[in-house]
Amino acid sequence: MPSRQTQAARPNGRSKHAPKCVPAVWFSAIALAVFGACDTPGVTLVDPDISNRNDRGTTIHVTLEDSALAEALGWSQGVPNALVQLHRDVDPFRPDTLYTDSTGHISVTDLLPGYYRVAAYRTSPGEQSDTSTRAFGDGFRTNLPAAIELGMAADRAGSLVVSELFPGGTWPDGIQYDWEGFFELYNNSDTTVYLDGMLWGWALGRGGSALHSCDEQRPFREDPLGLWSLEFHQFPGTGMDYPVAPGQVVTVARDAVDHSVVHPALPDLSQADFELEGTIDPDNPDVPNLPTVGLGYNLLGHGMVTYPSKVYYLAQAIDPTSLETAILPSGSKYARIPTDHIIDVVNGAGVSLDGASTPTPPNKLCRAVNRSFDRLGYAFYRPVSDFRDPLAATWSIQRRVLKLTEGGRPILQDLNTSFLDFIVATRSTGSIEF
Repeated sequence: MPSRQTQAARPNGRSKHAPKCVPAVWFSAIALAVFGACDTPGVTLVDPDISNRNDRGTTIHVTLEDSALAEALGWSQGVPNALVQLHRDVDPFRPDTLYTDSTGHISVTDLLPGYYRVAAYRTSPGEQSDTSTRAFGDGFRTNLPAAIELGMAADRAGSLVVSELFPGGTWPDGIQYDWEGFFELYNNSDTTVYLDGMLWGWALGRGGSALHSCDEQRPFREDPLGLWSLEFHQFPGTGMDYPVAPGQVVTVARDAVDHSVVHPALPDLSQADFELEGTIDPDNPDVPNLPTVGLGYNLLGHGMVTYPSKVYYLAQAIDPTSLETAILPSGSKYARIPTDHIIDVVNGAGVSLDGASTPTPPNKLCRAVNRSFDRLGYAFYRPVSDFRDPLAATWSIQRRVLKLTEGGRPILQDLNTSFLDFIVATRSTGSIEF
């Protein structure tokens, strides 16, 4: 398995010598050829509908938002050799990978119609062992027009980041089990920070109601003034009780117990740093609790779930009773977490590699959150679609390692673009592996 550093340099894990343009229709043709050769009884193959194929083509131009930095790097005309990914929403395939020319341009033809995730990524100037390495990225979803402009932003300065999300909800040996989820925070900065009073919750986005149109929910989903949240927990402490040193990992369990006694593939979280407080869950007296302080709570009684298909956030300490509230179109009361208090956001959506291509529901085309929080949600690929497979209990989504400090401490990538910042990997409870 390649190191995390290698994966960070190449978001899709391909070699730099990979073909620079592989249209999505080729994948369909390859899949048909493979399955056709098997001559599976009872299976009828249907040619893809290419009547609305984008024969006119799409031109993509990749630039840096910071024009002064672009000038200093010699990228004034555009970003050369930037990796661009195109992922059609309804395709159960990994994104097509292309690279820009010397002026930051790409021309693509013969694309199937539909909504695409379009993302651009580039590191500079050197490898991950170079402490001056920077990362740049941008992304959004679009029904491919004739021309696309991607304005890449640079990685953010160090802060607390969400480094790992383990979903839980697996079915090892056919037994449904929902309590083994956890998330981890990592101090990406060079100074000690304190968790006291910080909020952890999920925001309106993919975790919101699917019964209302984009236009109805857009003022809340894309609110530049903050994230609207129903369910959130608060870290204990009165100011400086829970320090996090530079490079330290903090594990927060849904239930801080040894889940491996249920199945050996599940994690032992009895030594977690914190656990979410629920109404009926077991309490580990040696692990501090994060009480529920939101306007709603999980009815199963074990605290908030950690499924990565929601929009999760970490926010600075604030009095929950001081938050502005509103009744959303769903009829529920939500609280707004102010923009200036948002520390980090993770926005995910799962795709099964062996899943069928189905039309995208209209509400799924809504932007989940304002671009200032996350430019493009992560379309993570599940290693297996059957949660009864023990393998499903071993993977998580993890933030990429961008580089190492001179002392060897990992610096994690933070582009405010979950699509580029995260990968699927074997869970690594309590550590950063690279």
